[in-house]
Amino acid sequence: STSTVTIEARQWSFDNFGEDLLATVSEGGTYRWDTSVGTGTPAAIVTQAPTSSRFNLVSPTDRHVLLFGTETNIGTSSSNDPLFLRFSSQEDYSTWVPTATNTAGSFRIQDGSKIMAATRSRGAILVWTDTSLHALQFVGPPFTFSLNQIGANCGAVSNHCVKDVNGITYWMSQNSFYMFDGAVKKIPCSVQDYVFSDFNITTQPETFCGLNSEKNEITWFYCSLNAEQIDRYVTLNYLEGSWSIGTMARTSWVDYGVYENPYATEYLTNSTATTPSVLGLTVGASRFYIQESGFDADGQPLPAFVTSGDFDIQDGQQLLHIGRGIPDFQNLAGSVDLSLTFKTYPASSTSIVKTATVSTTTTKFDMRGRGRQGQLKIESDALGDNWRFGTLRLDVQPDGGR
Repeated sequence: STSTVTIEARQWSFDNFGEDLLATVSEGGTYRWDTSVGTGTPAAIVTQAPTSSRFNLVSPTDRHVLLFGTETNIGTSSSNDPLFLRFSSQEDYSTWVPTATNTAGSFRIQDGSKIMAATRSRGAILVWTDTSLHALQFVGPPFTFSLNQIGANCGAVSNHCVKDVNGITYWMSQNSFYMFDGAVKKIPCSVQDYVFSDFNITTQPETFCGLNSEKNEITWFYCSLNAEQIDRYVTLNYLEGSWSIGTMARTSWVDYGVYENPYATEYLTNSTATTPSVLGLTVGASRFYIQESGFDADGQPLPAFVTSGDFDIQDGQQLLHIGRGIPDFQNLAGSVDLSLTFKTYPASSTSIVKTATVSTTTTKFDMRGRGRQGQLKIESDALGDNWRFGTLRLDVQPDGGR
């Protein structure tokens, strides 16, 4: 019969130790790839390190390797404690047993059931459990690090759901979004109900976020309620405080830096990789994307739209009338379709829709309509369409019921 036991997906964490790469597989060992031996030599397991850990991180200035959710007795995988963390001796990824002559050590976090995530931030390493936030700071010998709890009821949902931007850290919790800028704050989110009412609890560990620093955006990719693979996203513009949502499958993301654009991948469960050197080949492959490149979808039109929230006057006590509007677009190429939807009552099943098409030669548009509340939608679906909306300018006047 089908098993009812759910286990977390196998995930890897990577960090640099100087020019070398350290990689830890969840509930497994830690590997080091020495760049000096070239790509022809595979990574080798660090035999002195714990054999079962959740993920790794290298401290930024003092260069200690940290393993989270690791073993209380090094080399005994059965002693794995999800709330236990270890750090190696300074500048030495192979020394983990504390002695009087090294700086290796360990901590156990008390609040939560397992360590979920960690990231380098301003002056500290932030560590999340599923319920709390802690700050790990380098203090030097004899204690090496200090660990202090700085937040409760604000845990992270996954290993890769946190992102630090210029010393301000953002993350996704089980039912809210948070930020830390010296104090833990819940981020006001206009789409919170949409996201968390359709969020698959079982696949939460797959949730991850990517940074698009050129657009000032952090995007969380997650599984909707009945999905087994990532199919949704929610994006925060951290400068404007605005949110957007949509359907898009991505399973990894890296911001621009060495290359001019962000890069991402999508996992395809029913495709087979064709690279001859892949070992252990099974069904399932990843498609590689160059993000923020062009305005179309691989030679096909890329439909785009933005919809406003409902607007009214006098909290809906007075009906409104809209006679015309003035388009305000930046970088408009092609044309866009505008539609105004009017309702007499918020719960009404009937509505009046007025439409207009706007191009670079349009100076004004007429779409007369009346209702207790209105909503504006802008959309395009032609090849090469590109636009950025500016300021909403409509001729709005109070109106009567007749």
